[in-house]
Amino acid sequence: MNQKIHYDLSKRILMIILIFTCAVFGVFLCVVGFTPHDGVDLIQTSNNTVDYSVKLKPNSFFEKDTLPAGGKYVASLIDSFNIDFSNDLNFSHPVSGSYSYRIIATISANESKGVGSASYWSREYELFKSNVSSLDHAKKLNFSRALTIKYDKYNNMLRSFKEQYSLAADGKLKIALVLNGDIESNTTSGSIPIKAEMSMSVALTQQAVDVSVDTDAKNNKTVLASAPKIGENILLACRIIGMILVVVAFVAGYASNYIGRIKEASTEYNENVKKLLSSYDSIIVNLKTAPSLSGIKVSEVGDFDELLDVYNSVHMPINYYSGKNTSTFIVIDDGMAWKFVVRLSDYKN
Repeated sequence: MNQKIHYDLSKRILMIILIFTCAVFGVFLCVVGFTPHDGVDLIQTSNNTVDYSVKLKPNSFFEKDTLPAGGKYVASLIDSFNIDFSNDLNFSHPVSGSYSYRIIATISANESKGVGSASYWSREYELFKSNVSSLDHAKKLNFSRALTIKYDKYNNMLRSFKEQYSLAADGKLKIALVLNGDIESNTTSGSIPIKAEMSMSVALTQQAVDVSVDTDAKNNKTVLASAPKIGENILLACRIIGMILVVVAFVAGYASNYIGRIKEASTEYNENVKKLLSSYDSIIVNLKTAPSLSGIKVSEVGDFDELLDVYNSVHMPINYYSGKNTSTFIVIDDGMAWKFVVRLSDYKN
């Protein structure tokens, strides 16, 4: 008996777990199905800037030794460029990850044919390399970096190249800050690479030069990653399946509880009948069919003890027979019958 009870209990626990899982998953699908899911974009907005000033060599023509940005400059009077890089990246959602940046000087010698001309020679020099920095649930990536570039160092380098190979070439010096990194966001999945570049370019081996700045335009927006929009058909399927699962869980729970009560009542009913049969086996006669009560007055007693009183009074055996969901104990004597019925329905809550 103990093993059977343990087996039934295990099955009921498993059934409860399955019903609970079905209900939770059904509710989840209903929430997803009834909630609009527009695509979510992770957007990077850039406001990078490059500022500079020109420091002049000692001369008798300019009262100030530093000229502001935006002018045209006599190359032979330029001592150095003071450059300020300002990196300003903003993200539409918090991100985490890491980044680093380098400042690179690039010298190039190109054909004197304007835009699209071929390059004779170019060379990069790494001026600075940052350590790896981290981002932790941040919506901004901001930093600035200042440096000084000696103009003659790169101007003389290109002049020597042109003179050695007798080339009529246009020369250019480009100073660029290049940022690279990898980030993650709760709105998208996987690692997302980020990159930003800002630069300043100045002509070399020319009598007069101007400076050009290349940065991201103000409020320049770039979509780094997109979470796809969930289609209406998928949402409809989630609603239908979710509601079906919730209904199934409810019906299964009710049925499981009802069947459980039936089993408990049936067990208690059978145990009580067996107890009566085993306790009074010597005075109970088991009948396969119900005795004929034609012409006999039948009186139904309320409990088995009353039936025992009748037995002790008339000294007639107690007859027992079972029917569908009932067990009947009856004493018959001289046209009179006393009956005690045990019913399964009496044990149902």
